Amino acid sequence: MVKYQIIKNDSKIKGMVNIPPTRTVSYKQLVIRVLKDTSLKQSAIQKDTEGVEIINHDIFKKGLKGKSGKSAQALRHIQSFIKYFGGEWVISSSNILKGSATEKIATLLQKNGLEVKYEERFGNPPLRIIGKNLRGKILRVEGSIYSKMIEARMLINPQSSIDDIEELKDWILKEDYPTMTLRALQFMGVNVDWDENEVLIEHQINDGSELNVEADWSLSSYWYEAVALSEKGEVEITGLKPDSFQCDTAVINIFENLGVKTLIKEDSVIIKRKGKVANHFSYDFKNQSDLAPAVLFTCLGLGIPFSITGTEKFHTKEPDRLEAIQKEFEKIGAKIIVKQENQTEILEFDGKSNLNKLKQLECDSQNDHRVAMSLAPFAILGKKIVMDNARITSKSYTTFWEEIKKLDFEVTILQ
Repeated sequence: MVKYQIIKNDSKIKGMVNIPPTRTVSYKQLVIRVLKDTSLKQSAIQKDTEGVEIINHDIFKKGLKGKSGKSAQALRHIQSFIKYFGGEWVISSSNILKGSATEKIATLLQKNGLEVKYEERFGNPPLRIIGKNLRGKILRVEGSIYSKMIEARMLINPQSSIDDIEELKDWILKEDYPTMTLRALQFMGVNVDWDENEVLIEHQINDGSELNVEADWSLSSYWYEAVALSEKGEVEITGLKPDSFQCDTAVINIFENLGVKTLIKEDSVIIKRKGKVANHFSYDFKNQSDLAPAVLFTCLGLGIPFSITGTEKFHTKEPDRLEAIQKEFEKIGAKIIVKQENQTEILEFDGKSNLNKLKQLECDSQNDHRVAMSLAPFAILGKKIVMDNARITSKSYTTFWEEIKKLDFEVTILQ
């Protein structure tokens, strides 16, 4: 397995980095273009991941025939796609989506009237899905899957009754994926409303409508972390928009408690190491769980105790993100305590670790791209970072290692 070594020769940081467009909005735009048969302009589509290549016009019209590519992102819309287009589909995936996640999706589709068969080995893609009319209510299932099915219905079948979303309407409104879809449609002039009985999307998208695909705010969290850990830091991040559809703009307020100020410009933000750092950090990450890894590792690096909630989505990742983070904390002599109160998961850290005693950190991405990007900034603390499986960052940020070099981090491939 390839190891990376990351070194920073001083504790100061200054420079400019670029963040790719958010995949989530890119996918929505491509879906809308196909389903609404519109000439909706693409101002910026992230083309450096295989997922975008899956969601395109030819795929929708002809079906998925191959067994390659990262189709995990495409699977979220399967139920509505099959209903809309019909026919027989074969859908594959890389090792990103395996085991329990695939089984849960297959079970959900089967319960809603689709015929699903495993082509090779039970519980693993590729899946053969035969389209026919879906019947009955959408059953109550794990939220991480359910919210994506609701999002797909908003794009394809724009009227979902209370029978379809029984007992879940309030919870869905708080979810980032459906909320982002609604806001994107509203931005393009679609009359969208939600009341106690239904979601209404009243008008088609007109030709000439444009949806700006902006930079991914969640990926800015690692640069915020680097600045927070620095003695003196200033980084300009290009492409971020404060009036964003993305819930992860909350990174601005979150890191203000960790000593980072944000200056908003027209096409970028400038973040500076400035201000007091909280003695204790508390936050509910229910709507911004992708920001949590960088925040947790920032607290570890600064020795700040924390008590956080809203990390239930960690357990839907492959591998379990909480377990991955806990393993890396333990290597530094730190411990995350997990408590349950009134069916709410609470993560607690007392601020203590062996970080000051260590000159080199032997760490592992645990096959989690966000863990890898959260560990890299620790080099600014004067630690030599040796990381296994660092290339996993390409899952969401293919240029991460090139960007970090712009801030005078030295990145070397060891083997």
